[in-house]
Amino acid sequence: MRDAKAAANTAGAAAGGYGAQAGGIGANLVPFLTRQMNNPQGYSQRDVGAQLTASLAGAGGATSGLTGAAGKMAADTRNPMGFSSALDAAAMQRDKAAAGTGERIAANNADVKLKQQQQAQQGLSGLYGMDVRGQSDLSGVQAKDLETANQLSPGQQFLMQMMKNGQSAATAAAGG
Repeated sequence: MRDAKAAANTAGAAAGGYGAQAGGIGANLVPFLTRQMNNPQGYSQRDVGAQLTASLAGAGGATSGLTGAAGKMAADTRNPMGFSSALDAAAMQRDKAAAGTGERIAANNADVKLKQQQQAQQGLSGLYGMDVRGQSDLSGVQAKDLETANQLSPGQQFLMQMMKNGQSAATAAAGG
């Protein structure tokens, strides 16, 4: 009986310890996951800038190379107007590439934000499930320990029966 009560106390203390630890972790993790779910960050501005720079560097380099070659050709031939349509087409292609790059990076960023939201939702859902399961499991252990503590051992049951028999015999002898 004493062992069962000690086990019940141990289960209660363990549940309290796990609850306190989970509370500390939850105090940091739950607000972070909630912010991430409601307002995902996606790529940082530095990352977006780096992606744009890397993507647009090739288009800008090709256009500037073409402009340089056209300038040299115009100087050699003394006909500066002969390459204007080619330069206009190159500039248009560069601008088109820039727009496509910006759109692609924005779409990827939106996808990253959606994934961050989904991960945050899964994280919060998992924390909730663990809390409920842990509380239920430890409450069940403590209840079983208390039930065991309240049960009499066979020796105690024998003594209780003897006392009842003795009381019955004394009552019968007294005439009652």
